[in-house]
Amino acid sequence: MRTILLAGLLSCVLPAPLPAHAASPLPDGFVYLRDTAPEIRQDIRYAGPQNFMHRPLAGYRAAECILTEAAAHSLRKAAKLAKAQGFDLIVFDCYRPARAVRDMADWSAAGAETDAAYFPRTRRDRLIAEGYVGRKSAHARGSTVDLALAPAGSNDGGRHAPSPCSRHDRQTSDFGTAFDCFHPFSRTASRDVSPAAQTARRKLLALMERAGFRNYPAEWWHFTLKNEPFPRTSFDFPIRER
Repeated sequence: MRTILLAGLLSCVLPAPLPAHAASPLPDGFVYLRDTAPEIRQDIRYAGPQNFMHRPLAGYRAAECILTEAAAHSLRKAAKLAKAQGFDLIVFDCYRPARAVRDMADWSAAGAETDAAYFPRTRRDRLIAEGYVGRKSAHARGSTVDLALAPAGSNDGGRHAPSPCSRHDRQTSDFGTAFDCFHPFSRTASRDVSPAAQTARRKLLALMERAGFRNYPAEWWHFTLKNEPFPRTSFDFPIRER
């Protein structure tokens, strides 16, 4: 009788267990972009085959943009600036696990071919030496994003001028090259792309700088939060379903 009474008292005092979905799969300081800025379009390339490796990268278990909370809020500001000019932001990559960075480097060193769609003039085993692929990446710190502008509310970016890579990101504005085109024309300040593409790059650069990001000059699509919260830490947690 005493045992039954004690069990009843404990059941009244002890808190009920949290549901399984209540536990966040993210480290402190990280968020899913959909929870902070659902208006930003996502096309996470390394979670599928539409990338220079033609397969999902290690650690990409879901097509989700994860960022530090600070980067996500600043990106939301950039999205508002873009919307005021008639554009949406579309992100291609955000946080990248360190294991994916190693996957890229190992893959790049294991072949000698070129790829007309991604690296038309640089052999695969030269991608690291020529700076297109790194053995370390700012993406692993969680405050770096690859992105472009797209006409608001449209899945068609319109007519694109010929590009050195044999593909186009048709949903985006014309930036002169597609995302992850490993070619000198992808340098942000390149004058070898059309005037319209140069204008699109300047527009993206200006609004991202206003939102607190700095550009990597070799890639028009690559931006890192200036005051990133983890400037010396590379993370390796996998990207899981939100």
